[in-house]
Amino acid sequence: MTECDVFIIGGGPAGSIAAAKLVQAGHHVEVVEKVKFPRFVIGESLLPECNQLLEDANMLDKVIEADFQFKGGVAFQNDMDDIKVIDFKQNLGQKWGSSFQVRREAFDKILLDDAEEKGAHVTYESEVVAYNEETNIVAVKHKDGSTEKFKAKKVIDASGYGHVLPRLLNLVADSELEMRDAIFCRMKNDVRHTDGTDGFIYVYIVGNNDAWIWNIPFNDGVTSVGIVCTDEYYKSYNMDQTTFFNHIIENNKFAAARYANAEKINDVGFIGGYSSNVTKMFGKNFVLVGNATEFLDPVFSSGVTLALESGAKAAELTDKELRGEKVDWQQEYQDYMMVGVDVFREYVNAWYDGRLQEILFSKNEGSEKIEQKIVSVLSGYVWDENNMFVTSPTAAVNATYRALTGKEV
Repeated sequence: MTECDVFIIGGGPAGSIAAAKLVQAGHHVEVVEKVKFPRFVIGESLLPECNQLLEDANMLDKVIEADFQFKGGVAFQNDMDDIKVIDFKQNLGQKWGSSFQVRREAFDKILLDDAEEKGAHVTYESEVVAYNEETNIVAVKHKDGSTEKFKAKKVIDASGYGHVLPRLLNLVADSELEMRDAIFCRMKNDVRHTDGTDGFIYVYIVGNNDAWIWNIPFNDGVTSVGIVCTDEYYKSYNMDQTTFFNHIIENNKFAAARYANAEKINDVGFIGGYSSNVTKMFGKNFVLVGNATEFLDPVFSSGVTLALESGAKAAELTDKELRGEKVDWQQEYQDYMMVGVDVFREYVNAWYDGRLQEILFSKNEGSEKIEQKIVSVLSGYVWDENNMFVTSPTAAVNATYRALTGKEV
């Protein structure tokens, strides 16, 4: 049996940042990853808060060295030719006013390699098959069929959509959000903007908020393109995923123009019912981080931000606990994480019910301070207690909606 201080399930961003912080604090960390890196995954658009978290973990330099596409903001565009460009520099004074568009197969490998270089021991192509919460013993099945047991002082589940511990411990819960699907592909030789927003993520709204299209540009002429809609809307077309993807792109005037001469470089992918939730984020000897806890929606690129934040916070608290200090995991971890999750949840809800789109596309002038507060949230700074859109997200969104539209919620 292998003994360690911390056993981490999964080598994505949450697992990598947790491992890096813990080994730098002097702990023996074992990371087990189910597949071999690099591997394809969506969620390629980062927020400025990611930069801060990576800098705090001494991991940002490696990301900067990789020369990913600079991301200065986000632009929203609807069929009525309304456009709202969000420049991340127009925040509330936070240090980072930009981030990156990343191929996740490269980004995730850079982070996990960095954690390994810092001292974490990483085992690939191995799967957690059992966990005893009382003894904190994890059973792992390796690629060659052999099994190995690990005894840890703390287990961190960063398994993402795999939901390893939630499945083994019966913690999986239904998401409160409507079931939506993502249909996606990478394309090359698209026509990009020449006004300085070529590196921004563009979001095209389809019809009367029936669906939306993400457009995430990489610096090599390839763009990640995805359509997000309800499962009901997707099924109403009675098309396979490739035919549906082509139809939506060809019939949205912005997407049709952008991809008129572009070509797909991989098959169209599909993820159905992507939102997820759990009944609790921690137990006696374990903590869940990243998408192993809750995944909301890709519309505001919150996934990697929440993954890095939860991985970093779990590492800090685990270090504190291993040094003999008392940790209140409910207050210091779960309640803390839910502040940011609930802010993003309110924005997701306001996006799909139309309130946020009316705010973004309003022709009425709002105050510069309100604009900065919204930009700050869209930049991922969702734990800033000086921002009313963080401390009272629903009330702030509704008050802004009423002020700009003259409508009651």
